[in-house]
Amino acid sequence: MTMKFPRRGLWIGLGLIGLLLVLALTLLPTNRPITQGSTFSRAPDGYGAWYAYMQDQGFPIERWQRVPDVLWDSEDDPPTTIVQVFPSNARTIGYGWNQWIERGNTLIALRSQQPVTRAPFSSQLTSPLTSENFVGIGPVQIHTRRRQNNVLSQDTVWLGDDYGVVVWQQARGDGFLVEATTPNIGANAYQDSPGNFAFLAALVQETSAPDTKILVDEYLHGYEDIQEQGEEEETQTSWVNYLAQTPLVLVIVQAIALCLALLWGYQRIGPPIVIPQPAQNNSEAYISALAGVLREAKSTQFVVEMVTKAEQLRVQKALGLGQGPVDDQTLVKTWAQQTKRSPTELQSMLELGKRNRLTEKDLVKWLQDIRALHSETH
Repeated sequence: MTMKFPRRGLWIGLGLIGLLLVLALTLLPTNRPITQGSTFSRAPDGYGAWYAYMQDQGFPIERWQRVPDVLWDSEDDPPTTIVQVFPSNARTIGYGWNQWIERGNTLIALRSQQPVTRAPFSSQLTSPLTSENFVGIGPVQIHTRRRQNNVLSQDTVWLGDDYGVVVWQQARGDGFLVEATTPNIGANAYQDSPGNFAFLAALVQETSAPDTKILVDEYLHGYEDIQEQGEEEETQTSWVNYLAQTPLVLVIVQAIALCLALLWGYQRIGPPIVIPQPAQNNSEAYISALAGVLREAKSTQFVVEMVTKAEQLRVQKALGLGQGPVDDQTLVKTWAQQTKRSPTELQSMLELGKRNRLTEKDLVKWLQDIRALHSETH
């Protein structure tokens, strides 16, 4: 019997499951911090070690964890230098940042957006950058083939080689935009290359005016200081966002997916089939129980007597002698005449069955003889 496959129900179920997956991806929180380039990270591509180095050197460095608009709108603040370590999918500098730079601020954007050249992947470069606190900076270790080859003559090159420029500076209005072809100049992986930390520290100092506030942008890495934001920055959270920020959405999605799976399985297989219980044979059960008791008591005489009488009556009927009492001699003689066999076979079976006690070996042989008689008188 073939079972009909519910195609319509299957497609509906698959569509609902796909919709649930899309909703789950949409509702689940996506503001997880991006650790690459973050000063909160101790991973090889993090900047935690460089941030601690700047603090040890006495730089007034802080983490910026608010929206850029707050920084762009603060026109009365002193000049500010902000360091942005972009992830690998670096983006361009937007209009808001350009306006902010032109007012006399500095943006140091470490990213990897330039084309790949024939430069070796691992290089040690020297920089002309010197300052009061960082004279004679050692080689800067970089691991990238990306270079910038379209630097203008008025731009300042802070790090480069024969293949192109790695770090350069552009003047925009009263401020500066410093860019790099790699985001990992001051990463934790370069703690054993002191030239990297010193170079980036000197770059910050060289491009900043005196008493400049130095910030590291952690907002672009997903860190947001909500407590320090004003009321104008706060946004009302809808019930969808609230559920997305709690594990409850996971429970709901999993529960719905489980219900759909059970529903599809019910339609595909059908209701459960009840297996009928076999009817119990009371007579067989009684005989088995009685046989077990007699075996444990080693009382075979009762069984032998009952089987002997039953077998004698069966042979008597098969020979046409009726159901009345027949002596053993008549039964044996008639059996030998009709079966053409030795009368001792039946005579030995009848005599053995009349013993008071049989050994287990004699009992087995006796039962085998009875089975042989069945084949002759059946």
